[in-house]
Amino acid sequence: MTTFLSAENKSTMITLNEQQRAAVTAPDGPTLVLAGAGSGKTRVIIERLAWLIEERGIDQRHLLAMTFTNRAAGEMRTRLAKRLGVDRVGAWVGTFHSFGLYVLRRDMERLGRPRQFTVFDATDQVNLMKRLVRELPGGHDAGTPRETLNWISQLKQQVKAPGPEDKEREPTLTRLWHQYHETLFRISAVDFDDLLVLTARLLQEHPDVRERYQRRYRHVMIDEYQDTNRAQYVVARLLSEGHGNIFAVGDEDQGIYSWRGADINNILDFSRDFPEATVIRLEQNYRSTKPILDAANRVVRNNVNRLGKNLWTAQEKGDRVRFFLGEDGDDEAGFIANDMAKRGLPPQETAVLYRTNIQARTIERALRMKGQAYIVIGGIKYYSRKEVKDILAYLRLLVNPRDDESLRRIINVPARGIGGVSLQRIEDYAKLRHVCLMDVLREIDGDETLGARARASASKLVRIIDDLALRARTEPVEVVVEALLDKLDYRSHVKRDDEKDAKTRIEVVDDFVAGCADFDRQAGGNLAAFLQDLSLMTDVDDWDPGEAVVTLMTCHSAKGLEFDHVYLAGLEEGLLPFGVDFDSHTEIEEERRLCYVAMTRARKTLTLTAAASRTIYGRTHDERRLSRFLDEIGSDQLEEVRTGPSPAKPKRPQAAPAVDTERIKTGTRVRHAKFGPGYVMYTTGSGKTMKARIRFKTGRTAMLMLSQAPLEILEGKQP
Repeated sequence: MTTFLSAENKSTMITLNEQQRAAVTAPDGPTLVLAGAGSGKTRVIIERLAWLIEERGIDQRHLLAMTFTNRAAGEMRTRLAKRLGVDRVGAWVGTFHSFGLYVLRRDMERLGRPRQFTVFDATDQVNLMKRLVRELPGGHDAGTPRETLNWISQLKQQVKAPGPEDKEREPTLTRLWHQYHETLFRISAVDFDDLLVLTARLLQEHPDVRERYQRRYRHVMIDEYQDTNRAQYVVARLLSEGHGNIFAVGDEDQGIYSWRGADINNILDFSRDFPEATVIRLEQNYRSTKPILDAANRVVRNNVNRLGKNLWTAQEKGDRVRFFLGEDGDDEAGFIANDMAKRGLPPQETAVLYRTNIQARTIERALRMKGQAYIVIGGIKYYSRKEVKDILAYLRLLVNPRDDESLRRIINVPARGIGGVSLQRIEDYAKLRHVCLMDVLREIDGDETLGARARASASKLVRIIDDLALRARTEPVEVVVEALLDKLDYRSHVKRDDEKDAKTRIEVVDDFVAGCADFDRQAGGNLAAFLQDLSLMTDVDDWDPGEAVVTLMTCHSAKGLEFDHVYLAGLEEGLLPFGVDFDSHTEIEEERRLCYVAMTRARKTLTLTAAASRTIYGRTHDERRLSRFLDEIGSDQLEEVRTGPSPAKPKRPQAAPAVDTERIKTGTRVRHAKFGPGYVMYTTGSGKTMKARIRFKTGRTAMLMLSQAPLEILEGKQP
């Protein structure tokens, strides 16, 4: 080991291995730190920041560190403050999205939009898209609102807009794109992707703004660089362009988010993008035992798209990786619940990971039958509760009265006699005058087309919003929320609305108020800051690792976390790797990385499970094929666990006959054995690696590997 001592010599000597020290003390210029799983990357980032401050004398205000989750950012701030011996750090440490929000709150007007805006969450987006889809003229097939939003998000994350080819192939989606963004602009709102895309636009289109932030942030540090999408890449590159001090930390073997726009080529091509880059590999794993690490390495080494690392650990001893094959999904879940009880595993140090949320149901049932408390990360969230969404809609109106979507939600909550017909008249008038709904309500007294009760109720609502909007500028959030609940008599409304569950719902309301009080004490901010914090919250941010419960979550949600004991369920083709209609090189490599990430969450023990048959969406699938990742680990690395006679090994299903790829063109009509008829939107690749994006009559779209998908070519083409 090599020792590193801070310049001020205030703290005890910090031990770093040779590779870590090289990263911490890297010279100015672009640096890529390839940090393998459990190699201490967060520690390196903290020490890098501390070294720049203490050794180099860099003003903290010139340091910018961006990561992906509020939890990771909070941990970095806490650890840096402790390392420096201060209460609060001066460096900007946060998520990409929070940085985008920070920039837009100051410079949004340069894009012709107000600095005060609402950030839409996923529910807000879906509600808006549902309304836009309902308003489409006849003959337009848009699929589901979520699929439309997916299409929009994929384009935005690449910093793109629909082009002529999109308008030709997908006229309805292109129409909805424009209507969606016109609505957001009109009501002064942005979605999560906009926080990145608009920031990228701002830095690209306004050199003076870009240069100001370049002067402010002389050292730009990016955590989890393999997870950056095109917009995040553009922001990071433009910020560091003037001085070249970009310090990227990541692991190509943990790139698992292409489905939400992440581009693993950002890390694979770092040396091409920054030819003078220093590349440092962190290869010592401090988390997992050697058996766990060896098994995980055997999986990921099968990937071709790697920069390469030789991960090792000093923890030579440890239990072998275990494997259990159940007769079906219930048998698998029962084994997991019984096994953790039999072994006496501490619940707070135990996690069950799975590829898809549908797997959680049987595991939950087995744990309940065993009397074991658990928490599901990714289930119904506190901030998705109706009463919380109601209160938040009111609060957002106090900050942004142009937020029509929030007003639509609460205009008749509690009931105030403004029904669907009245609301439609208000909306029609707002469209006619090109104003927001709140502006119409302000003049509603003179509108005799509405009933007297509706006019009086609307006027009262306006007075409540205006009064509390003024108070919200200076008063604590808790005071404003309690005043709102009092003026609305909201707790009585909850009792009237649902007498059976009123107690629980009122407890949720009270808990929300308590959370506001906590925010006032800890952050001392105003309502706008409170809403900003909530808009950036993710599923894992709500999780309390100290609770004495078993944690259930998807492999994706587990990224960045670690547990003493991990069960990884569903090691079958079709689950992990996910999907039965693909065998593409790119998709399999990402599934392999996901398996590697899940396995390396384990510190002490890792148990892999599978089922010989499984019921999915009400259909039983017999003769399941074991995951190819088990073959890659090798039976010599696995200790098979049995609780009775071993079930018959799953067999390899017969491959579907290959479709004639030469006949597949844009517009070709096809029928899928499971999804039904559809047409080819476009194709990529050729021969055995040819893939096609297909839009089915149900509205579903899918990218399929043609050599594997059960497709039949129909006569004729999509008109």
